[in-house]
Amino acid sequence: MNPLQETLDALDDGVIRFDAHQCLVAWNKALVEIMGFPPDLMKVGTPFLDFVEYNVSRGEHGGGERRLIVQQRLASLTDSYSRRRPDGTLIRVRSKVMADGSILKVFSRIEDAAPANVAAPELSAREREVLLWAAQGKTAWETAAILGISPKTVEFHLSNCGRKLGTASKSQTVLAAARKGLLPL
Repeated sequence: MNPLQETLDALDDGVIRFDAHQCLVAWNKALVEIMGFPPDLMKVGTPFLDFVEYNVSRGEHGGGERRLIVQQRLASLTDSYSRRRPDGTLIRVRSKVMADGSILKVFSRIEDAAPANVAAPELSAREREVLLWAAQGKTAWETAAILGISPKTVEFHLSNCGRKLGTASKSQTVLAAARKGLLPL
């Protein structure tokens, strides 16, 4: 066995690397275990978009319009964030752009500090979409243009999210949602 691969496979955190063209070049066993990726995806050269499409198809990124979720995931390829998987597992994903333009992502399971009996509030698909774009730094006007709704509707959904999460400002709402694993940041 290759000593580097043996070293990667000894890690508890999942590791995946995509080249500058966003094609898979390396991964470890922990990544496959944490994320549950099927063997047909785990081949050198698999495009990052195939992983996004697979995750969207199995509900990893919540509900909403598929095209918008894929667009948001591609826009946040190099972001680091925490999110809750559909099976309840809270994961942290750290991303780093390497000198050659490739992207390294590290997936870690996070011990859930929230008491088991305190459930995260239920957000609608539209509320999640609006929060995702707010987390990307988009204004209500920009989010409205992306989603094809009015800025007032964007503000309405953000306000509902704030009410459900017990927050007073957009930044507090985004932070609270991320802490509860409701959206990637």
